[in-house]
Amino acid sequence: MSKITHSGIIATGMYVPEKRLTNAELEKIVDTTDEWITTRSGIKERRILGPEESVSDIGVNSARIAMKKAGIGPEDIDAIICATFTGDTPCPATACHIQHKLGDVNSFAFDIAAACSGFVYGLTVADSFIKNGVCRTALVVGSDG
Repeated sequence: MSKITHSGIIATGMYVPEKRLTNAELEKIVDTTDEWITTRSGIKERRILGPEESVSDIGVNSARIAMKKAGIGPEDIDAIICATFTGDTPCPATACHIQHKLGDVNSFAFDIAAACSGFVYGLTVADSFIKNGVCRTALVVGSDG
């Protein structure tokens, strides 16, 4: 009988940019109103990238928080999967930028572009890699700007 490998989420991390864009500010840029946006979405403000921030920066900040909680370092990661629709560059993948910024030299890295469901797809792919013995530890990052 073969040994069954299980995967699980050992830690999570979250980061949002400091810069805020309110509906009132948005009214000055596009033809909309605070009332229109709030009524339809409930959104009053959103966080946006600052002039010196990138999608990979958000991912790195989130990853560092999760890695600290999990008690692991970059050397422990075998795969980085970044779910993004607004990556830093088309090539190399944003996951590669995250890998470089973390100082990770051991893992393979790639992006998944599946809009809102991308993070769930990323978790599914990581689960498959772990269950099939491709890797032991995968970092899944959802990051959009």
